[in-house]
Amino acid sequence: MDLVWVVLAYLVGSLSFGRIAGIIRGFNLAERDTPGASGTFRQLGPKWGIAVALADVLKGVLVAYLSQWAQAPWAMPLMGVAVVAGHNWPLYFGFRGGGGIAPTLGFFGFLYPAGTLMAVGIGLAVAGLYWQLYWKNHRGGWYPIPVGALVGYIYALIAFWPTGKGFWAFLLVSLVVALRGLRMIRKNQ
Repeated sequence: MDLVWVVLAYLVGSLSFGRIAGIIRGFNLAERDTPGASGTFRQLGPKWGIAVALADVLKGVLVAYLSQWAQAPWAMPLMGVAVVAGHNWPLYFGFRGGGGIAPTLGFFGFLYPAGTLMAVGIGLAVAGLYWQLYWKNHRGGWYPIPVGALVGYIYALIAFWPTGKGFWAFLLVSLVVALRGLRMIRKNQ
């Protein structure tokens, strides 16, 4: 039964709300930008971007909620990996999705709210500083949100390590997000 939960997590993750928003607006978002919340924000504006971000976070929350019924100790970490992998490589949309940050936030925010909230706060602070001190004047290199996310992910790994709670799940999810991020960087260069 636990394998069914993992497959279901991937299928939930494959709901690409950025792609759906593009379809509603009459175009294929993946042809213009990354079909996640940030690409939606850039192509359709803040209202659509925030709506997609919330929907992507909520699919992570849903999978984290469902992980409570899994029996095997390996099921919860694999469900986290599966929802993010589905978001990054969605079955329903030609395996071209977003970067995985929003479903990661939803999944771990539900299971480990304090550590996740601290990681988000640190990540947003770093993104804001990076934007203020470098990006707004140079407009080159990485966008501020991925820079902040990188720092937030590193913080979460350090914070989860001593307790063991969520560490292995977060490490696996971080590797999936990093793999997608590296492929996105390589494609842009």
